[in-house]
Amino acid sequence: MSDRPFCSVIIPAFNEEQDIEASLSSLANQSYPRDRYEIILVDNGSTDRTSEIASAYADLILSKPNGNVGTVRNFGIAYASGEVIICTDADCVVPPNWIETGVSLLEQNPKHAFGGGLRPRKNAKWVEKYWILNEAGDTTQQRSLAGSSIFMWKVDVVRLGAFNETVTSGEDSDLYERALANGLQVIISPELSVAHLGCPETPRDFVTRQIWHSENYIPDLRNSLKDKVFWLTLIFLGCLASALFSIFTANYFFTALLIAFSQVPAIILSLKRITRSAWHMSSLDEITKILLIDNFYLVGRSIGLLKGIRKKLGQP
Repeated sequence: MSDRPFCSVIIPAFNEEQDIEASLSSLANQSYPRDRYEIILVDNGSTDRTSEIASAYADLILSKPNGNVGTVRNFGIAYASGEVIICTDADCVVPPNWIETGVSLLEQNPKHAFGGGLRPRKNAKWVEKYWILNEAGDTTQQRSLAGSSIFMWKVDVVRLGAFNETVTSGEDSDLYERALANGLQVIISPELSVAHLGCPETPRDFVTRQIWHSENYIPDLRNSLKDKVFWLTLIFLGCLASALFSIFTANYFFTALLIAFSQVPAIILSLKRITRSAWHMSSLDEITKILLIDNFYLVGRSIGLLKGIRKKLGQP
């Protein structure tokens, strides 16, 4: 097995003591030969026991206390010895054959990059279950790369300039777009899906996560204008803002009409997710929960968009 490509698994981490052991343990117990891959953890300034716990599993622990997640990933890549760069997150648990599967896919498919989706953890709460829509683990919703599961040849990572260091999130989607623009084919495989222990379990946490993901809408407006979700968020926000204004004018019929129309973006997102995941709905309750999740999603994205506007205008 010594002829297998040597791999470097890059993991950014910040205060992950709750999940880091489960994540690293799953990486340390792979079907792929342990002497053919290294685990590199990049600590982004943790104040808990993240690095201490990681020391029992990681081959190399680096410290990069400042910088966005793209900067942290790139810092790890700079120290990587592998021919293959593998990215995941410190709160993800990977299947036992994860590295073996990803490397085999790369070997069999030149000029490709591969990624995986998300599968819910055991006993997932309803927010996670109806967001991921992948209980069996045999489908993926997203079509672009996600930082939780990326497999690429290092020469391709270097050629693309690695991850965008200027954005607070979305560095994985940016890499995906540049990969396609530079002739790489990108395939998202259900076999490479991982369980994300950090998935929000409550509506509040879910909205907070979406706010963070959408704060780059305004700073990265050129790319945002190409994003269908950005336009759906604008429609949703515009309808709710107009509905609020119409309340003050006592035009309640128009208010109700605007609120109803605000559901069009949510319905579009729900239908897209249901179709991509091949989800088989069995009750009205499931439909309601899926639609509710997409409303939470648009609320969070709208708040993030507004925060981006405030920041652009120089307001705290």
